[in-house]
Amino acid sequence: MKNIPEPEAPIFKATLIYKDLVYDVSCNIYDFLDCEANDCALDLFESYIQKYVEKEHREIVTIENIRGGKIFVYSVNDSILCLCVHRAEVDCVEICKSYEK
Repeated sequence: MKNIPEPEAPIFKATLIYKDLVYDVSCNIYDFLDCEANDCALDLFESYIQKYVEKEHREIVTIENIRGGKIFVYSVNDSILCLCVHRAEVDCVEICKSYEK
């Protein structure tokens, strides 16, 4: 019997935090890692995030590279929505709390 390697876990994952709820988002991580502009971030919102929220008004607050990933902060109906593309060891909940103020 051949030694077949175990499949490797993905290096990055996407976590969405909105109104104290945390979701694991299934998406193409590289779409987010390659995104630098607000227009791109809004397109990604439509593609991957909209199904998690009631969308009336949304805008980009910031897009930032963080150690171990990238963070997208949106304002949705006057609440903060945070999407963090990150390595497993990064605590996105703590990072996103700093944007809720």
